[in-house]
Amino acid sequence: MTNPLFASFLYVEAFLDRISEHWTPHAGQREFLFSPAKIRVLACGRRWGKTDACAAAVLADLLRPEPTRSLILAPTLDQARLLFDRVLAFLEWLFPAESAPAFKVRLTPYPLLTLEESTVVARSGHIGRSLRGNEATHVLVDEAAFVPEALVTEVAMPMLATNNGRLTLISTPNGLNHFWRFFKMGETGENGVWSRRAPSSESPHVSKSYLAMQRKLISERAFDIEYEAKFVEASGSVFTAESIEACTVPEIFRGEEPISIGIDWGRYHDYTAVAVLEGTRNGAKLVELAQFNQATWPEMVDRAGQIADRYPHAPVLCDGTGLGDVVAGMAAARMPGRKVEAFCFTHLKKQNAIESLKYALERHTLQFEPDPELIRQLKHFEAQVSQSGVRTLNARVGYHDDLVIALALAQLGLRACHHRPVHVGVERMFENVGARFHRTH
Repeated sequence: MTNPLFASFLYVEAFLDRISEHWTPHAGQREFLFSPAKIRVLACGRRWGKTDACAAAVLADLLRPEPTRSLILAPTLDQARLLFDRVLAFLEWLFPAESAPAFKVRLTPYPLLTLEESTVVARSGHIGRSLRGNEATHVLVDEAAFVPEALVTEVAMPMLATNNGRLTLISTPNGLNHFWRFFKMGETGENGVWSRRAPSSESPHVSKSYLAMQRKLISERAFDIEYEAKFVEASGSVFTAESIEACTVPEIFRGEEPISIGIDWGRYHDYTAVAVLEGTRNGAKLVELAQFNQATWPEMVDRAGQIADRYPHAPVLCDGTGLGDVVAGMAAARMPGRKVEAFCFTHLKKQNAIESLKYALERHTLQFEPDPELIRQLKHFEAQVSQSGVRTLNARVGYHDDLVIALALAQLGLRACHHRPVHVGVERMFENVGARFHRTH
């Protein structure tokens, strides 16, 4: 009788040979694709090629002679769609239109690819409760370090219990959380877990000169995480990993509470970020978050205005530091009929704004869906002390903080809810930072 592992090896080899005219995996990708482990954990650096490797793994499963059910999970549906679209691109390489088998593709309400009895589905990790009770032969969790641990242990793994299926966790490291614990099991082979670190330098498409430039431009810590795929414990962070995880929820639903909008205008290489909060200081949820980078100020103002248009009459508090005051005037003209106010950051005002956001996270009075970039920015926002002894609050070198600042501005715009007890110190802080803004509402 043929060894099943050997048979699987031969199948993957045959699949790669079939697709070699269009895509050839590098050595690290091959090791991942040939791993027979039921649980694979891959810690990836940027531009390593995880999307291509995962698309190849999913497509190889789809083309097996026996029926398979593959599920792609990611923190957001848009991110899950990226991998799903790559699977479709691989399919087009393999099968010209005139010779394609009977594939069926549905894109709404979520992507679904069907070939006879086999399927590939892409879903958002936000809606874990709706996935419970389903079965799959392969669950692939993209950006697994940025989804709630329960999505892996209580939703994904039970899907594989009755069919001896396999689980793939792939992500950039994000501190010493559940993804790191699975990775550590793989280092010793505990519970049959396979794990591997995949630095960016393994990819032949990432030049040594590019990596050398990044090493000079960003901090050693950021380079170790983003390009070396190393697990680094947070130090000096303003927002604790525990408070961030406690505020992360699978899904946010709109209600009828007041809306507050915060905008951080992008400068040069930075992004413009917009955060929309619903609720009060005693309980709020992030209902929309966006960042974008446009060539001109009018374009960025219009993009922010399009978001604000979805929340008529909601007050807007935007960064008015430096040129931001002029841009705030442009925003007021773009959004007539609502209060648009510029908030000029001084050292003390920024400290108070960040402290109020930190206080909300620690009290768990702010909820948001598991957006990887927001979580990354929160975890890498730190307090630094200069040689002169001045304490500054900024993103670590190599990271952005536009989403954090937009969220802090939206937090300042929240109304007080006086029928509930509120910490006196925080009330006084808000009087110092945003009294004029709140008195207008």
